[in-house]
Amino acid sequence: MINTKYVIITPARNEEKLIRYTLESVCSQTIKPSQWIIVDDGSQDNTVTIVEEYAEKYKWIMIVHTDTFEEKRAGGSKVVRAFNRGYSILTNEDYDFIVKLDADLTLPQDYFENVAKCFKENEHIGLCGGYCINPEESNLKKEKSAEFHVRGAFKAYRKKCFQEIGGLKPVWLWDGLDQMMAMQKGWEIKVLPLAVIHHRETTNEYNRIKHSFRHGKEYYKMGHGLFLGILKSIFLLPNKPLGIGGITFFTGFFLSALKREEKIVEKDLEKYIRKFQYTRFKRLLNKSFISSRSDN
Repeated sequence: MINTKYVIITPARNEEKLIRYTLESVCSQTIKPSQWIIVDDGSQDNTVTIVEEYAEKYKWIMIVHTDTFEEKRAGGSKVVRAFNRGYSILTNEDYDFIVKLDADLTLPQDYFENVAKCFKENEHIGLCGGYCINPEESNLKKEKSAEFHVRGAFKAYRKKCFQEIGGLKPVWLWDGLDQMMAMQKGWEIKVLPLAVIHHRETTNEYNRIKHSFRHGKEYYKMGHGLFLGILKSIFLLPNKPLGIGGITFFTGFFLSALKREEKIVEKDLEKYIRKFQYTRFKRLLNKSFISSRSDN
């Protein structure tokens, strides 16, 4: 058994239908966390009661409450503020890695044992996690994602990496920004071959058009240039509703650029992000070209 210590922080709001999946998953892990702080963000159902039931049995589970909350579920900065509330009262600072974990997941029983192995075997990895499978028409389907992207629902950060990037930033695209900040500082990111079931389909409680529009606005604020904004828009065109997502994304991006809205990144990080994305785009183009030639 690997000798490791880790802590988990879980923002939760109105999760009575799904939180037992996560509670059972963590409590059944081959390596248990040193501390698990579940932050209730104004739940109006039985979420708190369910968590208290487990906290009575497992002393390393703690539930705390946010001071303010919104009426509706929301992602982005709101989730990070809840996470940071939990982080601010973390009593166990002697840990090897810290996890931001959602309250609607089922994890493999050896999930955190494999995360620990990943960090132990390669000291250059600063951030890692599995991949997501989502419910879709009574089936489970693997979520499409960039090869370097670990979903914000189950991210594990090496303690040193987490401290170097200054923790999680309360911005809408926090789970893309953290990775760029980590890679800029020389850390590697690893997507592990561990399937995590996300019982709530991504963004299924949000208006997809409004979501795409805001995504475009925040994409600009994160430092992506016009060319990258156009490429991203084209990439989103096949998504449902067909064509609308890409168009509304670019509309949001263009309006933010037109207004010269304040960026959420410093100049050096903005340059890094653009260089990284351009390099990635060239690599994808070369791969596509080689594939098309081999087909012929």
